[in-house]
Amino acid sequence: MARRRMAIPHPSVTGMAAGLSVAQYLNQGGAPTPGKGVIKDVLDGDLSDAFSSLSTHAVDLATSTKGKAVLSSAIVLATAGGLARKFFPSVKLGGTKLYFKI
Repeated sequence: MARRRMAIPHPSVTGMAAGLSVAQYLNQGGAPTPGKGVIKDVLDGDLSDAFSSLSTHAVDLATSTKGKAVLSSAIVLATAGGLARKFFPSVKLGGTKLYFKI
């Protein structure tokens, strides 16, 4: 009989996805514009523009509807990862496959 693989994400993957969604919002804000962003400003040496954009995006993250949606989804993803780690402690991530013992 073949072993069945579980289809839950590994907790580190969910945490990384949550963090990256917040980082993307902080970099480009609620309406991403190609070729713009805090990271590009830093790399171009425009530190005052980068700091100004970053602070504006941080305030928008906490106050705007789009920002609150990003925060809510990040919290849900991180919580799912924490619950997966708690209830499935033997889950391991190996390469591109998820393995566990019954």
